[in-house]
Amino acid sequence: MKRNRSTTRTFVTLIVTLFFGVAFLLVPLKSRGAKSPEAPETAALPAPVDGKPTPAGKGEPVPEARDERGGAEPALSLPTGKGLPLPVYVGIFFLELKSFDDNKSEFECTTDMRLRWTDLRLQFPKGDAYRGYREFRGKEAEDQLAKMWTPTIDVANRLEAASYVGRRVRIFPNGDVETFARVTGRYKVNVDPERFPFDRQHLLLELLVRENTTDEVALRFDKDDVEFSRVSHAKHLEGWRPGLVDLRADALPGWNGDHYSRITASLFVDRLATSSLAPIFIPLVASLLIPLLAIWMNRPTSEGFEIQAFELANMGIGGLFSVIALSFAIYSSYGVVAGSDNTVTRLFGLNYVSLALALGIVVLFFRYNLLLRFFGPYVQEQAFRFLTWAMPLLSLAMSIAFMLVAAL
Repeated sequence: MKRNRSTTRTFVTLIVTLFFGVAFLLVPLKSRGAKSPEAPETAALPAPVDGKPTPAGKGEPVPEARDERGGAEPALSLPTGKGLPLPVYVGIFFLELKSFDDNKSEFECTTDMRLRWTDLRLQFPKGDAYRGYREFRGKEAEDQLAKMWTPTIDVANRLEAASYVGRRVRIFPNGDVETFARVTGRYKVNVDPERFPFDRQHLLLELLVRENTTDEVALRFDKDDVEFSRVSHAKHLEGWRPGLVDLRADALPGWNGDHYSRITASLFVDRLATSSLAPIFIPLVASLLIPLLAIWMNRPTSEGFEIQAFELANMGIGGLFSVIALSFAIYSSYGVVAGSDNTVTRLFGLNYVSLALALGIVVLFFRYNLLLRFFGPYVQEQAFRFLTWAMPLLSLAMSIAFMLVAAL
């Protein structure tokens, strides 16, 4: 009887133990999958400051753009709120012209590039900006640019990576965006020396959008950009006089029939002609006197000419070598005028033609006396007198004509 009671007690104890063991296993699983109706699913965000969400526990605004559906994620895609193509207005201010080497066709300058476009995802209440816009400078500008869409502008004629001096971003309540980038760089240009030393060169920046076609982004300019695009006269470029800045917009053809928008900002600079007159044109004009002296120093007689031909021929040959040396010196210092049609090369050509005519006169008139043999001393004397004033007049007229063609 006692054994039956002990067996029954053991059996009951085992059942109770199994019941509580299963209960302890099921209760945590049920509480883990259930949600408390009283507790919120996520912590409530603090009220926005300055029209933008702020992180919990902080009062500083977080400047970030919203996408077109009102989400709080950064809007890095192309803004399409006002349709495509998106107009981006460009203005270039030449802050400082550091150097211009026309021999290498290179110039270095510091510019302020202003870009303007509209992104409706960046709108905010007018009362949130006491100055009428939000402005970001330095590192804040870099952080803001990383959170929003910005056009990728490439300068096609830049020789090396440009160094950014500073950036600035302004965002207006209606979604207008204005960015400034101060850049120092070296650029390649085409130099046209045809009108040297009265030439005008174009220091241009070729701005190009490479990541978006003209169907998506169009570079443009308006009256405000034209007024913004100018040159600072705080520091003049030695040997040059800066002028106006010209803006031109066009499209550059690409792959598969695509076109890419481009704007060319061109600064006119005029060469100061006075800096080239002394080292170049005075020696060139003076060298024209050598063939004339070879003629003026002689005098006709009844039997021929007074001075022997070989003495005057030596003068002409010496003048030829002096012109060659002068051309070597000028082309070494002003390489831009070598190998092109300009005033300097034309004057050198006039020098060579004058020397050739002078040597021909020395040989035919002074050495062989052809006019004296065939026509007599009178014709020889009249022809010599004609040459003594005709050749200087022709040389002077040609020199003045070359200079006027370049200057006008």
